[in-house]
Amino acid sequence: MGTARLSSIKESRSGPMPRMSHPGIRSIKLSKQLSTDLLMKNTLFHSDNLACMNYLLRHGFENKINLVYIDPPFLSGERYFHRVENDNNPAFEDVWKINKYLEMMHQRLSETRKLISPDGSIFIHLDWHAAHYVKVMSDQIFGSENFRNEIVVKRGRRKNLQYQFNSIDRMHAAYDTLLWYSKSANTKFALPITENHSESKWMGFWSNVDRPTMRYEIFGFKPARGQWKWAKERAIKAIDNYRLYEGKFSEITLEEYWQATGKGLEFVRKRPGVKYAEYWIPPKTHRIIDNVWLDIEAYNYSTGYGTEKHTQLLERIIGQFSKPGDLVADFFCGSGTTLQVASKLHRRWIGCDSSPAAISVVKRRLKEGGSTSSQYTLLEM
Repeated sequence: MGTARLSSIKESRSGPMPRMSHPGIRSIKLSKQLSTDLLMKNTLFHSDNLACMNYLLRHGFENKINLVYIDPPFLSGERYFHRVENDNNPAFEDVWKINKYLEMMHQRLSETRKLISPDGSIFIHLDWHAAHYVKVMSDQIFGSENFRNEIVVKRGRRKNLQYQFNSIDRMHAAYDTLLWYSKSANTKFALPITENHSESKWMGFWSNVDRPTMRYEIFGFKPARGQWKWAKERAIKAIDNYRLYEGKFSEITLEEYWQATGKGLEFVRKRPGVKYAEYWIPPKTHRIIDNVWLDIEAYNYSTGYGTEKHTQLLERIIGQFSKPGDLVADFFCGSGTTLQVASKLHRRWIGCDSSPAAISVVKRRLKEGGSTSSQYTLLEM
């Protein structure tokens, strides 16, 4: 059993954040009971993440983490800085040889899989530099049958500097990639939805998908090819609904009538001079989220940390793919967006980073987040 320096931090907005060298931090050997206590709280590790994972596995966390989000190095060859005065040291360096990078990722993904609960999942945030390598590796580690989606997320509002040139060697990279894997192929997730207000509209009832069983006569017309959108019984009912509205309730709008009748009726009509029938699409307040996330941004730059992720991104991942009370982990926590959002959404969390600059930003950010965010245990290993 290893040792760790333990600092239990429960501060108010006005209370000072203890330094890591605070006299109250004492070196102790963690017991099994303390491990159970940690599981019920928020824990920040200042350590190498492989050491952190091994520590968690030794102390009862196998199959305990419901959701993992990681933002590992991208194999970009860049140095990333924490933009503060009089500090020219990089927060971290993403400078790897490909074989060392893949070895590093394989070790950490393998250990992470052991920590994920049977109904849990992981989101791996990458870009074009390494996503293809890590996808093949993750298929091996998690099982290709557990691959759920490749998700495209818009990077953000950084200016495209290519306008100043007459020629370029490549197009501007405007998106990152998320690889989503589950622990088990049998796991089901709640339908992901987001707010999206749209007006009602009429759309063509005919489709060019060729299904003879969906071709029938309505309004005296039967299509020779393609199909109607719905089965005949459903279409006839929708036609009757619209005729009833037109005959008795047309002094109010169709949307008002739809609302007054419980928002359950469907409508099909035929306008003079229009070849095909039309069906009515009601107004919507939400839409189903697919794997193209261009409505949110991957990055934010509020803390000065070079790779800070946007709260929009983590709110979607944590809010849609975990439940209140679940345990969320980020083993490359950087500026701490995952931890801040997990606290806001009433999830427990584990964060880890080896960079002193990152830990400093996380501590400040959690302090600014209020009483819920600022209650956590700091472990230095």
